[in-house]
Amino acid sequence: MPRCRANVRFIDSHVHLSDYSTAPGILGAAREARMGLFACSTDRPTSERTVSLAGDDPELVSAFVGVHPSEAKKETATHWLPGLLGRASGVGEIGLDPKYSETRVGGQQMTLFRDQLAIAEAAGRPVQVHSRNAESSCLDELQTHRLAAVLLHWFNGESELARAEASGYFVSFGPALIESRKLQRMAAKYSTDLIMVESDGPVSFAPLGGADGPMIVPSVVFKLAGLRGVSFEEMAETTVRNASTYLSVLGKVKLPTYSGLGRKIGQD
Repeated sequence: MPRCRANVRFIDSHVHLSDYSTAPGILGAAREARMGLFACSTDRPTSERTVSLAGDDPELVSAFVGVHPSEAKKETATHWLPGLLGRASGVGEIGLDPKYSETRVGGQQMTLFRDQLAIAEAAGRPVQVHSRNAESSCLDELQTHRLAAVLLHWFNGESELARAEASGYFVSFGPALIESRKLQRMAAKYSTDLIMVESDGPVSFAPLGGADGPMIVPSVVFKLAGLRGVSFEEMAETTVRNASTYLSVLGKVKLPTYSGLGRKIGQD
């Protein structure tokens, strides 16, 4: 298991960095806060931009590439994904969501989800999964693949939580944790070794004054610490350790380094 170093305080495990017109400012703030970023994508253009951002700052950004269920009707081909994945850390944000189109077997969403899971499986890379209102279907499909690691981004399926935990899937909690009783129940009881935190930026949150992005993450860590009865520092260290474990699965994916700060997030 990778070992985390003390100088990295936080990891935002799910942020849409490519959606920011002010990405350099976001990166600068994250570096000052000693925060690693797992930058996810929603289609081919955002995947290409995310890989470019990670290439410009590999010490800070880990890129995830793929097609979000909202784009399944427009982005039907995945032939480009394996090549781009060679320059990325994992596949995401992929998954199912009935808000956008049908999620049935044989439909475009499910076909695209299966194709991308197969690509991740073949490459031995972790995946980030969107499962809103399709938690059971997503878990059913995930369990048919031999995946290196799975992150259930902003998982909301309380009735499926035990199955996710038994499967060893990571779950990330975002700013909604601060107000949602349901998410608080879930976060209080999920395995300590499988919890991460995220911003889902640039989505903004009224309870935090309309704030968005990675700088929300410490507030999420603070709430999570209170729910679990541990110190802020301990919770921050736990979520960094878990994110490092997730990203460095099987020793096939290297963690970003912080040479400017003199240390690594972890080790292979």
